[in-house]
Amino acid sequence: MFTIFNLELYITGLNIKNWFSRKPKFTKETAHILFVDDDEFPVVTNLKNAGWSVGWVKDIQNLQDEELARSQIVFIDYKGVGLVLSEDEQGIGLIRAIKNTYGNKKRVILYSAYGRFKLDMGFREADNQMSKNSNTYEFISMIESEIKKLK
Repeated sequence: MFTIFNLELYITGLNIKNWFSRKPKFTKETAHILFVDDDEFPVVTNLKNAGWSVGWVKDIQNLQDEELARSQIVFIDYKGVGLVLSEDEQGIGLIRAIKNTYGNKKRVILYSAYGRFKLDMGFREADNQMSKNSNTYEFISMIESEIKKLK
């Protein structure tokens, strides 16, 4: 016998099944990555060649910048960027401004090639950190890890 209770269980079961089988919100094909760096960076080309959607800008002049707005993962250089929005703190200040504007909608990673760069500098501001001297595989690993954390 099919009752309202059975129908409710059936519908609820479908919803639970669909909820558990959902695909990730962002994937290699759908996530956009942005590098904010005052120097051209070969990893950007390597990621594009590997099929990622990647952009590069020398700096962010405006927090509503189209390239920034459409990106889910943003790599920010420690020095030489943020000169318009945070000239004193540069990359750290830019990260703070992006996080204050976009919250958890973007994952922001601080990176630098400076030998004196301390990994704890700006940790509270950035979602993650890495060395600019990392190889492309390490950047891909970081991107894949950060994609899983997007809301």
